This record gives sequence, C-alpha cells and structure tokens, in this order.
Amino acid sequence: MIRKTLTQTEWIILILGIAFVGGVFIRFFPTLAVGFPINDGGMFLSMIRDLSSSNYLIPKFTSYNQLQIPFAYPPFGFYFARIISDIFNISEINLLRFIPPFVNSLSIFAFYLLSSELLKSKLLGALSSVFYALTPGAFGWFVMGGGLTRSFGSLFLLLSVYFVYRLFQSGEIKLIAWPIICCAVTVLSHPEAGIHTAATCILLWIIFGRTRQSFIQSIFVAFGVLLFTSPWWLTVISYHGLSPFLSASHTGSFGVPFFVGITKAIVGEGLIPVLVVLKIIGLIWAIYKKRYFLLIWVFLPYIIEPRSAPSVTFYPLTMLIALAFAEAIPFFFSRLQKINVEELYKNKIYNFIFLFVLVILFIDSSLYGFRLIGNSLKPAEIESMMWIKENVDSDAKIISITGNPSPEIDPFIEWLPALSERRNQSTIQGYEWLLGENFFERYSDLAELQNCETVTCVEEWSLRTDLDYEFVVINQIEENDSVNLSFANSENYEQIYKNQEVAIYQR
Repeated sequence: MIRKTLTQTEWIILILGIAFVGGVFIRFFPTLAVGFPINDGGMFLSMIRDLSSSNYLIPKFTSYNQLQIPFAYPPFGFYFARIISDIFNISEINLLRFIPPFVNSLSIFAFYLLSSELLKSKLLGALSSVFYALTPGAFGWFVMGGGLTRSFGSLFLLLSVYFVYRLFQSGEIKLIAWPIICCAVTVLSHPEAGIHTAATCILLWIIFGRTRQSFIQSIFVAFGVLLFTSPWWLTVISYHGLSPFLSASHTGSFGVPFFVGITKAIVGEGLIPVLVVLKIIGLIWAIYKKRYFLLIWVFLPYIIEPRSAPSVTFYPLTMLIALAFAEAIPFFFSRLQKINVEELYKNKIYNFIFLFVLVILFIDSSLYGFRLIGNSLKPAEIESMMWIKENVDSDAKIISITGNPSPEIDPFIEWLPALSERRNQSTIQGYEWLLGENFFERYSDLAELQNCETVTCVEEWSLRTDLDYEFVVINQIEENDSVNLSFANSENYEQIYKNQEVAIYQR
C-alpha cells in the first residue's frame, strides 16, 4: 500500500532539501551570470595577494591603493582564500566569486541548527530555514566579492550562538570547546560579526543563563576566544598600537537611524510583500507568547552596531516568520478547523499555501539576483583598468568619476586600485583604518566629487581637499556626458584612452 502522507522526519528533510537547492541556486546565480565578483572585494583581492608576498605572515600594511593601510582587518577569509588558491591553483578573483555564495549556502544548515534549538522544534527549524534560504535580498551582501569575510562572519555567528545556547542549556563543560572555536573564528572573520556575536551571547546569558555555573563558563569562553585570536591582534598592535582599531570604531555608526532601520528590516527587499505581513504577525505573536529573546534580538543589533544590523536582525525575524506561519495563523483559524502545529505537515491546504509562498519567494529572490548582476564590473571597465596597469607610471595618482554619490558601494571605484595597482584618490575603502573621526568628512568629500560636471569643479575640489592627481578616469561616459565633454574640450587635458565605457585623460 502506498502512503499518502509523509512522516514528520521526511517532511523536514524535504523542506531542508528545498531550502538548500533553492538557496544554492539564488546565491550562485548572480556571479555565474557575470563572470566576475559582484559589487565589492577589490581591497580583499589585494590583501589575499599580500599574504603570498609576505609568505603567509600578517603584513604590516596592505598594498591596496598605496596608502599604507594597516593590515588590521580580521584575516581568516584571506588566509582561507590564499590557501585554497595555492593548493588548487585557482585565481584569487574566482575565489572571490565562489567562496562567498558557497559559505553562505552552508549557513542555511547552521541556521536550521540554531532555529531548531531556540524554537524547540525541528519542524519550526525547517520552516525557518527555508524562509532564511529564499528571502529576497537577505543573501545579497554575503554573495558579493566582499562576502568573503561577511559570509564567514555570518556562518560562525550562527554557530557561535547555537553552541553558546547549548552550553547554557546543558551546563556540560565538555561542550565548551565548540563555542570557543566558533566565537574565535567569528572574531577572526569580520569585525562587526564579532561585535554582534558578543552582544547576542550576553543576551543569551541574560535570558537563558543567569547562574553561577553559566557565568563561569562564559568567562572561560571569553578567555579562550582572546587566546585563540591573540596571534592576529597582538601582531597588529605590535605594528600599529591600538590606532587602527580605534579608527575603525568611529565608522560603526555608518548605518541608518534606529526606527528607519527596523522599518526597512521589516519591509525587506522583496517586490511581493508576503513576508512583511508574516513578520508583523510574528512580532505580535512573540509578544503574546512572551518570546523575549527573539523580540530583543530583533532590536539589539541597531543599538549595538547599526552598520551590519540589518543582516543580524534578519535571523530572529526569520524565526518569527516561521512562528507566524506555523503557530499564529493556525491559532487564529483554529475555530474553523482545529490545527495541531506538530501535525501541520499533514494538512493538505496548508502545504499547498506553503508551497505557493515558497514559489513566490524563489521567483522574487531570482529577480533580486538580476539586480545584483547589474552591480558588477563590465568587461570594458576591467579592460581600462588593465590598460592603466600597463601604461601608467606606478606612482601616478588618479581620480575616478562615475557619477555615483555613494563611493562605498561603487564597484568601479573600489576595484580600480586593485586591478590597476595604482593609487585612486576617489576610493574610500581602507580609510576606516586611517582617518578615525575624520572618516565621514573624507566620505562627504569623495561623494561631492561625483557631482562635478566640469573641469573647473574637479580642479577646485582637488585644491580644497588637497588630493592632487595626474590622470582622470571617467566611467559610464554616456551617463556622465557633461563632465566627459568638459575634459575633452579642455586644453589642459589630453585623452589617452577610450572605450565604450571609460575615457582616461592626462593632466
């Protein structure tokens, strides 16, 4: 006799399979479509190559943009890429394409482990994981070139919270090695992920710990993390003191205001607002069911460190989506038809609705992937950078004009120093380790340059900021026609290169 229904274990395996297969597809699709890392990663390319030049020792400075930027960034991702490149003879650029989506795909299973523990249900964990895997936009920052560090930070943040929670729940000292290792690798992967991990673990102790035993265990974990990460931070301090870390701390507020951030986190990136409704229902349900940890975790990241808060807030919000779908909505309709949450997988109507929602999310996430494709270097742009490398003096100073007033998310401006190996005065990446509280002033200056439409504007900007140059690189020459024509018609500049996307002028 053929069974008409799945067992709960089979249903969970099926949902996890959908989460992984669908999640892998939408994470790899953008970079496979363009053949180059999405958006950022230029500075990381230089840092991976620096480890080869230094024979795997942490260099004092990175070669990126010839600015003497301290090599203070947590180095786990760079070492991982360097080792893989040397063992398998894979180019660093291809590793920046494929490592981020691969690691972010692994985080689907890490999220399943964590959500199953926090929600005390493998069924709810599977539901959370499939929403985590298919939510439009939630994976964006982790599959870009710069996701080399962000994806590792996300993966080990989830694993750290999972193992710390298990340690507090069981109290078994034999489990203490796992939270130490995962927390240490988180700190060594991404600076902001380390901060959010520490804050979340403190919240775990407040909500689930608060015993003398768990407090002592927390001290051991903290001491172990300091010990395992000490080769990195002691090396940086021996080179530069605390100044790079103090400088970087001034950029932590580089985000949106608290209520704006929370609103954006709830609205999300999707074109179809199905998850918005589920998030709101989930928040209301969490208040009703007194799920204080998830509620506080939604808001805590924006208090601790706003810059990376959206990606961390996404974790509890996704669990609340699962609770809304599996508990809150059935509760409201229970008067019409009694629904047992643990038997939900047997309900044909609910499974149909669930499948319909997943199809919508998959389509929406795929459309988001098309948007990511447009935020990558074009072949003509790469060609212009390689031309600069071969034809412009190594000590030359360049300014690049793209018309994008947000230099921190402009791939052309970030990749130019890495591929040309020349100094680009328009690049913001790296200054967070140098300028401290003056970082935002430099950011405003670089954003202002992108609004210039004449030679006079550019020259006045250069005098005011004391950022001199010998070459001007204008990207997207059709969109920036005014400034391009101004340089073309100026007697003080000579056009030395041009293709369909880029024009280069020598002063």
